[in-house]
Amino acid sequence: MRRHNIIWVITICLLLTGCLEKEIVDDINIEQVEGFDLIGENEVEGTFVVPVYKADQSIENEIFTAISLLNKDILRNAQKESSAPIVNGSLELVLFNKALAEKGVIQVVDGLQRDASIGTGLYLAIVEGDTKDLLQQNLGTRGTGDHLYNLLKHNINRRDVPKTNLHIFLSDYYQKGKDPNLPILKKTEKSAEIVGAAVMKEDKFEMTIPNEKLFYFKTLVDKHADGTVSLKVKDKEEFVSIRSIKTDRKFRVKWKDDIPSIRVIVSVDGAVREFTGNKVTPKELKEFQKVFEEKIIKESESMIKEFQEKGVDPIGLGYQAKSRKRGFDYKKWKDATYPTLTVQVEAKVRLISTGITE
Repeated sequence: MRRHNIIWVITICLLLTGCLEKEIVDDINIEQVEGFDLIGENEVEGTFVVPVYKADQSIENEIFTAISLLNKDILRNAQKESSAPIVNGSLELVLFNKALAEKGVIQVVDGLQRDASIGTGLYLAIVEGDTKDLLQQNLGTRGTGDHLYNLLKHNINRRDVPKTNLHIFLSDYYQKGKDPNLPILKKTEKSAEIVGAAVMKEDKFEMTIPNEKLFYFKTLVDKHADGTVSLKVKDKEEFVSIRSIKTDRKFRVKWKDDIPSIRVIVSVDGAVREFTGNKVTPKELKEFQKVFEEKIIKESESMIKEFQEKGVDPIGLGYQAKSRKRGFDYKKWKDATYPTLTVQVEAKVRLISTGITE
C-alpha cells in the first residue's frame, strides 16, 4: 500500500513539472534597468536596457522604448520592438525623471511590487533630465545597468547616500508619519553621478538634499558605515577631514498636555583622516569633536525646520511620536502639530583615532 502511494506521488510530480513555463536564456532579452519619462500631461515613455554579450566578451546595450498612458503596461508595448521576449527577472534599477517624480511614482512602483519575478532589493532613483538620455550611454565594462546599480550600491553602503530600495520605499510610503527619500542621478559628459537625495511627499518629489548636506541627512535617516566630512577649525585657516566609522541615532519623545517635544540624539565614532595643521594634540582633538558636534546640530536642526515648512517627514518623527502615544490623531499631527513641533538635536562625537598624525 505504501509503495502504491509513492508511485502516485512520483507520477503527479512528473505531470506538474510539465506545467512550468520554460525560458531558454539565449531566446529571451533580460533587462537590467528601466527608465520612465513624463513626456506630456499623462503620457510616459519607458526605456528598457538589455545587455548583449559579444563573442569577444565585450558588452553592448540594446535599447527598447515605448510610449503609453500613465498606468498602462509600457513594457507590453516595448515587446513589439523586440525579436525575443523582454523579461525583467534580473531587473536591478528603475529610474524616474524629475517631471514624473513631481507628478507621483506610486502607479509605476505599484506595478513593480505586483510582479513576482522582481525582488524587493531593486533600487529606485530619480534623474535630473531624461532617463532616456542617461540610459542611451554605454557606461562601464559590464553594461550600463550594472554600472549604475553599482554606483548606487557603493555610495549607499560606504558613502553618504541613505539606504533605499523597493521594499524600503514602499514601507516608508505606506507608513503614517514617515516619507520616502530617493537618490538623484545626473548625466555627465561621459558617465553619471549622484547629485543629492530627493525627499518625497508621499510619492511625489518635494525637495532636494544637495551633496554637501548628505552626510548630515544620512545621520538623521539612516546609519553611516564609512562616511567622510571636512570641517574648518574655528578661528584658523586649517581644515580637518573626519571619516565616520559608525553613526547611530536615538529618539526621545515626551508628551505634555497633548503636545510632544522630540530630542534626536546623534552619536558618531570617527577618525581623523587628514589635518592641514601640525601634529594633532589631545587639545586639538577635543576642539575637533566640539566643532563637529556643533556642525551636526546646526545642519540637522536647519534641515528639520525646512522639512516642517515643506510638510515632509523623511526622519519619521511622526512615526516616533505615534508609537509613544495612545489615541494618536494623525490628521491633527500633520496639519497642526508637526509644523510647529519643537525638535532638539544633540550630538555626541568620539574621535577614536588620529591615524599617522597620532
